[in-house]
Amino acid sequence: MDDGYGYAADTMSPSDLLRIAGDNADDEPGERGEKGESHSKTVGSDGRSQGDKGRVGANDGVKADLLAKARRSLRIETPHVPDYPTSALGPLTDVTRAIAEGAQLPAGIAGQSVLSTVALLAQSRANVRSLDGNKPTSLYALTIAGSGDGKTTADSTAQSAVQKQQREAARQYLRDLDEWDGASKKDRGPPPREPYRVARDGTVEGIRRGFAHGIPSQAVFSSEAAAMLNGYGMTPEQRSKTAATLNAMWDDGELSVSRSLTGRIQLYDRRLSIHWMIQPTAVESVLNDSSLSAMGFWPRFLVSWPDPSPPRKARPWDAAKDATIAAFWRRCTLMMEGPILEDCSTLRVLEMTPEATGLLGQFFERMDYEGKVGGLIDVGPFAFRAAEQAARIAGVLAEFVGDREIKVETIRHGIALASYSLEVWRGIFGDRDRATANSSAERLFKWLLNQPGWTADETAILRIGPKTLRSQDKRDTALAVLHHARLIFREGRNWTVEATT
Repeated sequence: MDDGYGYAADTMSPSDLLRIAGDNADDEPGERGEKGESHSKTVGSDGRSQGDKGRVGANDGVKADLLAKARRSLRIETPHVPDYPTSALGPLTDVTRAIAEGAQLPAGIAGQSVLSTVALLAQSRANVRSLDGNKPTSLYALTIAGSGDGKTTADSTAQSAVQKQQREAARQYLRDLDEWDGASKKDRGPPPREPYRVARDGTVEGIRRGFAHGIPSQAVFSSEAAAMLNGYGMTPEQRSKTAATLNAMWDDGELSVSRSLTGRIQLYDRRLSIHWMIQPTAVESVLNDSSLSAMGFWPRFLVSWPDPSPPRKARPWDAAKDATIAAFWRRCTLMMEGPILEDCSTLRVLEMTPEATGLLGQFFERMDYEGKVGGLIDVGPFAFRAAEQAARIAGVLAEFVGDREIKVETIRHGIALASYSLEVWRGIFGDRDRATANSSAERLFKWLLNQPGWTADETAILRIGPKTLRSQDKRDTALAVLHHARLIFREGRNWTVEATT
């Protein structure tokens, strides 16, 4: 159900992220009692098992009813997540569809590549007036997709004009550098600036150096970001430093560091956009680091996790012959014309019309409420930044077509894209955690039904319980879920199935 702001209030995260484990019919060894045997039970008048009193045969009907009740209590509904909102890209819709259809890849990949490319160009031309002041039009994007889904094709096609300009600028830079090296010291001015806009890889130290010696608007775009997200800069010891630096770049473009060997680097008003594309298995460890979300790192990223692309047909495709893509490249080239500024402190500001400001304000209030006391508590940090993300996206779209203000339709597009990202983050960090906890709880409940008296103490669960729950934290979480659902009750250190069906 659309709430009028482009946010689908009743949608959840992708079903493949939230799927609760099935019957788990093949229990692991050692999960059927002290020595692996299956104990039979009788049921008393109150419905509870009499355990070892006679063991005259299991009441399979009661067990089946209890298990069905548990599954009803633990089930998480997983409505279908909306498709990537390609039409919300506004002036970038046609080129996104042209790349997606021509290269036979998901629109959620093509859209992220196109939007990130334009963000790189827009961030050096204009800021945007958000609800809490002027903000960069820089964007951070994360695209999660499997091998063969077209990540490299989408990125290289979207960036073609930028890469062409960078190659030409690099050749000129080398000529200028040779001339500078050959000049006498008294005739030398400052060395020429490095002209590079896009890096394929980048540590925090490399990014700092790039801005110290290069132009003030840059990007890190990688279709194989596993090397970065699982490299030195994202090791557990380095993650906080990396995240803090990138957070500051997203916020206002300040770089500040003092090192005993390299000295002081203090730069203001730089602009950085990021697009990391990575396979699901390679990103798991950094996504599951709760500290990155707590310090606001992942909430600064627009995420897309499209369904795998269907098998492709063998058909020739030349992006350069597509009129829509060629027109996009021409516009990108035009946006790179003109002198490169020393920094981005004097950029003009894209103002919003009163109608656009009003709509963004409504969206902000909705997200703030839902993130604090509503259905988005699990992804509160993401909800709190959704309005600013929407404003930044709107600024990118407006700058691409040369608009001098942000109209209400443009902010609607920004809201729709920010909302889609929020839904995907919700699946990754919110409902998935509940689904994992409920799946573990169901597994523990099944195990308890195979114990004498449908009872086990806490130590036994750690020693002979389901292997996936043989840690105190995981055990206690599963027990808490079952207890909250009134499926088990506690007597001392013993936990017993509540047999009322």
